[in-house]
Amino acid sequence: MFPTMRAQELKHIVHTDSIRFIDCRYSLNDASYGKFVYRQGHLPNAVFLDLMEDLSGPVSEHGGRHPLPSKEAWTETLRRIGIQPDDLVVIYDDGFPYAARAWWLFKWAGHERVIVLEGGIQSGITYCGETTTDVPSYPASNYVPAFQDEMIATLEDVRAATKTGGLYDSRTPDRYDGSYEPIDQKPGHIPNAVLCPYTEAITDLGMLQDFHDLKELYADVLDVPNPIFYCGSGVTACVNILALHALGKDDVRLYPGSYSDWISYPENKVHP
Repeated sequence: MFPTMRAQELKHIVHTDSIRFIDCRYSLNDASYGKFVYRQGHLPNAVFLDLMEDLSGPVSEHGGRHPLPSKEAWTETLRRIGIQPDDLVVIYDDGFPYAARAWWLFKWAGHERVIVLEGGIQSGITYCGETTTDVPSYPASNYVPAFQDEMIATLEDVRAATKTGGLYDSRTPDRYDGSYEPIDQKPGHIPNAVLCPYTEAITDLGMLQDFHDLKELYADVLDVPNPIFYCGSGVTACVNILALHALGKDDVRLYPGSYSDWISYPENKVHP
């Protein structure tokens, strides 16, 4: 299934029974932002999933700033919000990155019918015609995931890739080269990683670049078997992974802990 949908297409399916909207707006600068704007208004029947509480696990010494939720926790979340195997899950945020993270988690659980709404909530409002403050309540489900662990690159996989290649850094160029580091204690990048900023895959309006632009952007990645993508904490790298799925390349792996996990091991080197 193509991993995104534009609002023009959404207009034709928005009233179907099996569509499930997921609102995952978030701000790294204000952890309360997503819940606040959700209460102010969201697409009809959308449930809210929070990056820290639902789309991540507890932070510890290792695992990065946004560790993956455990399989048990993610299964419980899917059941709590009443997801059924045949549901078409449509995910949105204010732009793209947090929706892409949620998309990746659904794919990891083996849910095929999941897409990101390009253009975020504003695009959805244009074609749904309204927002609501009503919080929907769905009966809990007995959803049984089929986890796709081949989508994950382990720390040892990444260490091997520092020698063999096929490792890509999704952050901005200034964070990659270490000239600007607002979050992590050690600036730089994982040795042998190639810069591939996630921002180049999407437009300023939160739309996926067109096919030809994406094909040009990822020209050096498409023939690489099982490439590994990372970012600061395993969120924005999901944009690159989604974009590659749009090109038909689905053997891409995420290093979930990403750079913030890498530098938590003193023996791991970084390059400026």
